[in-house]
Order: sequence, then structure tokens, then C-alpha cells
Amino acid sequence: MTGTPETSGTVLVVDDDPAILDFVTSALEDQGYTVLCAVDGAALGVARERQPDVILLDILMPGMDGVEVSQRLRADPATARIPIIAMSAQERLHATSSLMPVNDRLPKPFELMELYTTVARWAQTT
Repeated sequence: MTGTPETSGTVLVVDDDPAILDFVTSALEDQGYTVLCAVDGAALGVARERQPDVILLDILMPGMDGVEVSQRLRADPATARIPIIAMSAQERLHATSSLMPVNDRLPKPFELMELYTTVARWAQTT
């Protein structure tokens, strides 16, 4: 699949697993997205500076976890409106649902089409 104007934009992927970062980066770049990567709290500065169209955020990370990252992103007027998609195992997504101010959830493991559809839905709303 190649990128199209409907799937262009910038996605910030926040995960501590290099294999996940590589996989998601490659998949989204193949669709025409510009992909930025960060681990835990470093995402706050990247999001503020680069203003991505969508943030894919893992929940379980060392240092600052996804719950805290999402709360801080929402509290900052510069990043509060950026759509956030939480990524994690289904049971972790369910357990943190009331704590994380996110727009959508993507259970791991996920299919490529699910990733593409979810990111495209939120990238088009910005």
C-alpha cells in the first residue's frame, strides 16, 4: 500500500519497545505519514514542539507511564487537542480506561488494517 493524501500527516509513536517503534514506524511511513518516536515523558516535549496530528501512546513504560503522559498532554493547552490513541493489551486498556483521557484505544497485538484505520480516523479530524 502506498500513501495517499488522506493518510498524510504526522504521528507521534510513544513506546519503550524498539520492535514496536520500528514496526509501527515502518507501517505508517508506508502509508505516507511522517512518524516521530519518543519514550515515556520525552513525548511531552516532542508533542509540544512538533504538534503531531495523532499520538499513539503505550500505557506501560518505565519512568512516566502512558496514563501520566496522557494526563499531562491534556493539561497543556499546547497539546490538549491532539488526538491520543492508547495502545496496550486489552485488559490494561480496560483497567486504565477511567484514568486516561484518550480519544481511542488500540489493543495489542493489532492487525495492520486496524492500525491504519484507527490512525486515519483521528488524523483526519485535526
